[in-house]
Amino acid sequence: MEKLLFYELATEYGPLYIYERYSDEFEKIPETREFFTQEIGTRGYGTLSFMGNAVFRARERSMEGLVREEYMQELTPYEFLNKVFAYLENSEQKETKKAQVYNIFKMQAENKDNTRPILKELKPTEEQKNKIATKILKRYL
Repeated sequence: MEKLLFYELATEYGPLYIYERYSDEFEKIPETREFFTQEIGTRGYGTLSFMGNAVFRARERSMEGLVREEYMQELTPYEFLNKVFAYLENSEQKETKKAQVYNIFKMQAENKDNTRPILKELKPTEEQKNKIATKILKRYL
């Protein structure tokens, strides 16, 4: 039985959409591919690389080996489809996105030192906003 897992990988140059295919239940190493280009990815220790020289961080670990930041977020099939569907409506948009992904690979391969991924900023909750506002107001009261 085939199993598919879907991911969004945050990179410095924009997100990549990855899927992993397990062809049977006992297979330990899945086939990892980028969705738009179908390029095969190679998993490393906390990394994912494409085309041999475009290496992306999948997670960041502390000195003790604990995961500090997860850059590769697992998505449900519905969430994944929502993110990629806009590019699938016509072939021109899909080809444009494919070219953008190849450009991301190229820029990452050329700029190995600067691998700081772009993460979505978490919006503060109303409770957090009110806590901050209260602290600031207390200083002036």
